[in-house]
Amino acid sequence: MASPRIEGDTLPSLTKTITQSKIEQFESCGIIERENIHNNVDLAKKRLGTTYAIASGRMSVAFVSESLRKYFGPDVFNHSGSVSLKFLRPVKDGDILTISGTIIHTETVDNGTRVTAEINCENQDGNATAVGQGTAIIP
Repeated sequence: MASPRIEGDTLPSLTKTITQSKIEQFESCGIIERENIHNNVDLAKKRLGTTYAIASGRMSVAFVSESLRKYFGPDVFNHSGSVSLKFLRPVKDGDILTISGTIIHTETVDNGTRVTAEINCENQDGNATAVGQGTAIIP
């Protein structure tokens, strides 16, 4: 059983290098039957006006989940964890994302302590790509 966490604790920071190959590999687990803005540069240009395909927001959710799982432990996060992100700017081939977070709130609930973390995703230029919250209930 994990111990309750303290407001102000920081999550394990993660750094992920994004490549088009990784974007396509990630997409191959989801939308594989058609081209989309994640695996086709021309379609992304037509729909979004970009000169590049963009990484799925689900990739950022997966990275945040990895950080939260490291903090809470898999037994806690895999059973009670959640992630909610607002996507602020596209992530693309060549970006280096850093995922970080801070515990901002704890509260007693029927089945333990709900711990809430504020989440930040930034690219190599220090620009926020996503922000949000992650939670888990520690029994």
